[in-house]
Formats: sequence, structure tokens, C-alpha cells
Amino acid sequence: MKWSLLLAGLLFSAQVWAHGPTPQKTDESIQVAASADALWKRVSAQCGLAQWHPQVTACEAVNDKQQKITLKNGKQLLQEIDEVSAAEMTVAYRLSGDIDLEALPVSSLNGKIKVTADGGNAKVVWTARYYRAFTGNEPPAGQDDESAKSAVDSFVKDGLQGLKEGRQNAAANTKGWRNKICVAMRPVFKSLGLSVCA
Repeated sequence: MKWSLLLAGLLFSAQVWAHGPTPQKTDESIQVAASADALWKRVSAQCGLAQWHPQVTACEAVNDKQQKITLKNGKQLLQEIDEVSAAEMTVAYRLSGDIDLEALPVSSLNGKIKVTADGGNAKVVWTARYYRAFTGNEPPAGQDDESAKSAVDSFVKDGLQGLKEGRQNAAANTKGWRNKICVAMRPVFKSLGLSVCA
């Protein structure tokens, strides 16, 4: 009887220690001196992240649901928009494809950005649920829970600060205007035999 209890205890201990990553979460919010409607336009704009997030240098719309985001270190993330609710002023998204660990050391991530009115100002709440990059036991340095949480916390906090400061990413603005001009003028350039904006 004693041996069977000891064996059962050892098996239970092994199961407790032999588990993969635990879910991590980031919940941050910030008050912004702007109307909720104005802020919602910035948050919900397709590829708007490149305009106000200090860690994002560019964003390319792959289609109406997917966005390829380029970070300051040159690494990219593929973001899939799951829902944009104007009624609730909420954008729900997730990372898809193979996630570059130098961009964000996670194996999966679901996030939500919500804007609410707060008097004449606005409040933005950004939540994320994710798992570390290494999904087995004993993760290597840089792919553990702490690394994932630190990176996601930093990304979310910097984004919220960018919204609070009314950040306008000059490079993203320039590229956006260039693309608009190119789309409008491409037929004219083509008729003149010019390869500008080809």
C-alpha cells in the first residue's frame, strides 16, 4: 500500500512538472486628451498602426484582413484582423503565420484594442493573451515566459503612449501620401511613357 501511494505521488509530481508554457497576459490602459471618435478613427484605420506606434516603421495591407507590420529592427509580423466593431470601438486581432522571434518572442498572440469615452477625453484599453516562443519544457534564454511578457508589455505600452502623444509617424505619412499620389497619377505617367510610380 505504501509503495503504491509513493508511486502515485511520484507520477503526479512528474505530471505537474512536465507541462508546456502557461498563458501570459498583458492588460494596459491610458487616458488620452482627445475625443473617443477621433481616437477611434486612428485605431481602426487600416494599417493605422504605422502612423502612431513608435516601434512600427511601416505597414502593408496584404488584403482587407491581413497586415504586414515592419518594426524598427527590420523584422516583420503578420497581423490578422478578426473584428472591427464601430459600435463597441473595438479592434480584435491575432498574429498569424510563422512569427519571427526577433520581432516578438511568442508562439501565438490574440489582442484587443478598445476605445471608450471618458468625459470629453478617451480611454484606450489594450489587452493581449499569448504564449512564449518555446512551447516545450525548459525554454532557452529569450524564448521563455519572461521574455515574451517583457516584449509584449513594451509593445503595448509604447503603442498606448504613441496614441496619447498624438504621434504622427513622418515616414509612414510620407509613404502614405506617395502611394496616394502614385495611384492617382499612374495613368498619366504611363500615357507619357514615364516609369514613375511603376
